[in-house]
Amino acid sequence: MGKRIPITLGNIDLLSYKYKSPVKFGKIALVCEGGGQRGIFTAGVLDEFMRVEFNPFDLLLGTSAGAQNLSAYICGQRGYARRAISRYTTNPAFFNPLRFVRGGHLVDLDWFVDTASKELPLDIPAALRKFDAGCEFYMCACRADNFEPTYFHPDEKNWLQVIKASSAIPGFYRNGVTINGVVYYDGGISDAIPVEEAYRRGADTIVVIRTVPSQLYYTPDWVKRMEHWLGDSSLQKMVRMLQQHAKSYYRTQKFIENPPDDVQIFEIYPPAPLTASALGSRLPALNKDYHLGRRCGRYFLATVGHAFVDNKFGIAERKNYHLNRYFLRQSVKSDDSVKPSATLVESPEQQINNG
Repeated sequence: MGKRIPITLGNIDLLSYKYKSPVKFGKIALVCEGGGQRGIFTAGVLDEFMRVEFNPFDLLLGTSAGAQNLSAYICGQRGYARRAISRYTTNPAFFNPLRFVRGGHLVDLDWFVDTASKELPLDIPAALRKFDAGCEFYMCACRADNFEPTYFHPDEKNWLQVIKASSAIPGFYRNGVTINGVVYYDGGISDAIPVEEAYRRGADTIVVIRTVPSQLYYTPDWVKRMEHWLGDSSLQKMVRMLQQHAKSYYRTQKFIENPPDDVQIFEIYPPAPLTASALGSRLPALNKDYHLGRRCGRYFLATVGHAFVDNKFGIAERKNYHLNRYFLRQSVKSDDSVKPSATLVESPEQQINNG
């Protein structure tokens, strides 16, 4: 059996030895789970990675909100995902139950993607340069005809369309997304946490960022939310999708807990269920979960991050992530929330001052 290294705040076992074994420098993958607005936690983790330019990964794989977060990460845009989630997913133009009752989308991905691309464009040329240097990036979407996962490698022409396909929750975004004549839905139906795909693509070291506590299996809460928003006839059409999601999620959780002999998995996850929900969350909840993600990201860097970069963190990083009792006390305290009027993408000066 391979090795799973759980990483979250309060994991005392991890602190007792800090993980001093060298990471196998084979193929290192970063996998990000979806979860709608709960992806703000992942945004916090990745913003900490970007803060110290931590990017030892050869392969990136993400689903839904995870794909959106990784898009910002590979484009090198610290603060992008946080701003996109906080500003746009809380806007009634995006999430609108009344519009849904009247026959429209519950979540308007067209508005989200169009508005974000105009006001907050991705630096896709920066990502393409990383592709040229050998980095791989795939976003998962689910085929509507057979519920099988498809892993898209985005390019300058299809990037936004693939993000939309990976995030198109069936029923909530009524049309699905058509790419090359095939209709796709949210990748979470068929592969919410694409760790097995990372393994199939040759990764022997996988860092997974979750948006729920570890070992949380498929929960009926998601089904209840679907039942609340969908009528009986529509719900019947969803049964196979829900079954596929439950089967896939359970299989993936078992893979993470018991990886193959030649794989080690570093699993970063929140210590308790996040305050934010998948949809309909308010800004204070998003702020809280974002800062929790940043603390978990710092915790990862402090305990095992050095093993990925051959102990070459700079002086500032060693100072900020030195493990001591003060750090541990700060790990369980809430950071100051960002006010609605505040700038959500930090300037270089703010990034330095705020750490």
